[in-house]
Amino acid sequence: MKRLMIFLLAFCFLPLSAQQTDGGATAIVKDLAKKYEGFSSMKIQYTLKIEKDKKVLSTSTGNLLLAGNQYAAEMAGQQLFCDGMTIWNYQPESNEVSIFNYDPMDEDNMLNPAKILKNWSKIYSAKLIREELQKNKMIQIIDLKPLKMSDVYKIRLFVDKDKKQLTAIAMYETDNTISTYYIDKFVSNATVVKSQFVFDVNRHPDAEVNDMR
Repeated sequence: MKRLMIFLLAFCFLPLSAQQTDGGATAIVKDLAKKYEGFSSMKIQYTLKIEKDKKVLSTSTGNLLLAGNQYAAEMAGQQLFCDGMTIWNYQPESNEVSIFNYDPMDEDNMLNPAKILKNWSKIYSAKLIREELQKNKMIQIIDLKPLKMSDVYKIRLFVDKDKKQLTAIAMYETDNTISTYYIDKFVSNATVVKSQFVFDVNRHPDAEVNDMR
């Protein structure tokens, strides 16, 4: 869950990471911010690779749909929905759904993008590490590092220099785990409807409901 939220937040709250930068990262992130702020919605297909001590632990695929403070996510083993008021976490294998209030003031809620948005620029600094050619694309690599000690000691952004678009996001943890999201497909400004961000009880009438509100 933590890995997915970091990935989601990198898209939702990218503009705030530009406040403390060096090595030329300020201009890059500002360009990214301007571009992503202009999108009414984003559809993302990704591949997640988790490594530890240079060994691949797992590889999986997933989908994200983002529109303002609404999101829907599908990955191995679970589905997440948020309409800006309520969060649903559905586990298909057990046919179980947990329901939470979306509360922007809840400091401990990992499913609360708004709270992390508020603090994003205050807890990270950014630096342009290098530019390198990857699959015939010039990629700019930017590291976001927390100003205070954290289990996640670095988030690395990979940016297509010509398109000014993210191609991958990697999260580095203190236990040597590296979780990298490779963006396989990106669609901006797709038409979305409210129902896409709400768990459909009619499709799962027998689901066990854990209402945590």
